[in-house]
Amino acid sequence: IFPNGDPEIVKANKEESSKATQRELRSKVWDHFDRFEEDEKQVAKCKHCPKVLTGSSKSGTTHLNNHSKVCPGKKKQNQESQLILPVDTNEGSLRFDKKRSLMDLAKMMIKLQCPLDMAEQETFKIFVKGLQPMFEFQSKDILSYIHRIYDEEKEKLQLYFDKLASKFNLTVSLLKNNSGKTIYCCLISHFIDDGWELKRKILALKTLEHINDTKALGEIIRSLVLEWNISKKVCSITVDNSFLNDSMVDQIKEICLSDQGSVSSDHWFISFTLLEDGVREMDGILFKLRKSIEYVTETRHGKLKFQEAVDQVKLQGGKLWDDLSFRFESDFDILDSALRSREIFCKQEQIDDNFKLNPTMEEWENAVALQSCLKCFDDIKGTQCLPVSLYLPKLCDTYKKFLQLEKSSHSFVTLMKRKFDRYWSLCNLALAVASVFDPRLKFKIVELSYRVIYGHDSKMRLNMFHKVLRDVYYEYASEAKNLTSSASVLDDFNCSTIGLGNDSILDSLSKFASASNFNEEASWKLELELYLDEPLLPMDGAFFDILGWWCDKSQRFPILAKMAQDFLAIPVSISTSCSNISAMINNPAYSSLNPESMEALVCSENWLETPKE
Repeated sequence: IFPNGDPEIVKANKEESSKATQRELRSKVWDHFDRFEEDEKQVAKCKHCPKVLTGSSKSGTTHLNNHSKVCPGKKKQNQESQLILPVDTNEGSLRFDKKRSLMDLAKMMIKLQCPLDMAEQETFKIFVKGLQPMFEFQSKDILSYIHRIYDEEKEKLQLYFDKLASKFNLTVSLLKNNSGKTIYCCLISHFIDDGWELKRKILALKTLEHINDTKALGEIIRSLVLEWNISKKVCSITVDNSFLNDSMVDQIKEICLSDQGSVSSDHWFISFTLLEDGVREMDGILFKLRKSIEYVTETRHGKLKFQEAVDQVKLQGGKLWDDLSFRFESDFDILDSALRSREIFCKQEQIDDNFKLNPTMEEWENAVALQSCLKCFDDIKGTQCLPVSLYLPKLCDTYKKFLQLEKSSHSFVTLMKRKFDRYWSLCNLALAVASVFDPRLKFKIVELSYRVIYGHDSKMRLNMFHKVLRDVYYEYASEAKNLTSSASVLDDFNCSTIGLGNDSILDSLSKFASASNFNEEASWKLELELYLDEPLLPMDGAFFDILGWWCDKSQRFPILAKMAQDFLAIPVSISTSCSNISAMINNPAYSSLNPESMEALVCSENWLETPKE
């Protein structure tokens, strides 16, 4: 009897144990070789390269170990195993995730505005291959991820807007690409968030078939306001009508307000017309100045003659031509550059028979007058950080210029003055309210500004403005206390909006006077009057953080702080907001994109936060 069971089973176990012992004693080098018989000989083929060596047991394993140490295929695999791209560095993951890497690459290309065909560039492929050989992609992969990023970020932003306490100030701009064939309508939201930081978010970039199609433009604005669910939170809509006349803007306003379910009427509707109209009047002169500058900077003969003219007039002690820089960034730069070289251009006209575009004396004088008109806008143009509270005194400075220039015979001054008067009637109340929320200015700046604009009528206009300010305050107080009134304070009062009709400001004021029929509690009046009665902060020229000031005072003046949060976000410069957008739609690297992809790219670039170091 066998104590461990059947004798055949015991024998098989012993044989299996013997084989296992042999495998354990086998050299580890065989992990890297396949052993088989070829032409009646034992051979060993490397698993990492095509190398075939003798596999006979009589040859030993030394030659196999030597090859394994220098095998190029094995070295390459070892290097690749060490190149691991983390999925999430915060979590410390060491697993390569191609989708996550594609998402990160797409975000980088969006923020840095890289050409989308960069993925096909051989040098970029080599660079990526050196970092992670397993990471392969094509341009179409990047574009699909850009659309995915757009959808995800839009959903996040919509949820964020729903929770935001402040209202939105919208700007509408029309942009053309370089070819002029594609027209874009860009809707941007400006607001001050709950942390008292001024934010700017692009809501959409849509195409228009015709730039004068006001019905389509109005429908785009209305549908986007509904899509973003902000119809009850619109504080102002500002239209950049450099491509539109006043009647067209009026039509857009009418379309936007025609349906109470889309855009509520208790907002301020503003348009920018002044600068564009003034420059249009000067198109002929600006064309001459541009061509004159091109002649003396781009032609050999023109350069030589210009230098000769410089030597003759001995401009500023004989400055060399290289010191006379010309700027082409905008019409204003051309105007400024040409006027600084006016004497030289006039001299060149005398010594250069080929120089035919020099403006006449009358045109030069018109250019000087235009420059004088626009000088006070220099710090506004292209300055996004200028608080709206400082825009009112800038407008008054412009008005004083007009009063001086009206005595001249320049025809364009009369047109610009007429446009200024209309612009002032549309936006002065909104800008005056914003100025009041600057503790350095308050009601005093409105008083001084109105005295310049209205003269003997200033006292009456100030009383009217005080009424407007008080009733807007009551409206915010009503919202804060969940009170209701028979009508919105501004439902019938639109003297600050486009489309006043034939009503004067007094007539418009009388319409809403009866609407303010809710109880004027003493506490409401106290907060407004307490703020206005406090002494002004000094205007010492140092940087003043007006948003930080209101953040600190929000507990003391909760209603006024809410008003300040909305009115101080009114944009004063549309061109600045659109400069980056214009650069993107005119980037040759994006010329092949369809409108949907262009919108996804532009919006995503604005929505994605720049990673912190």
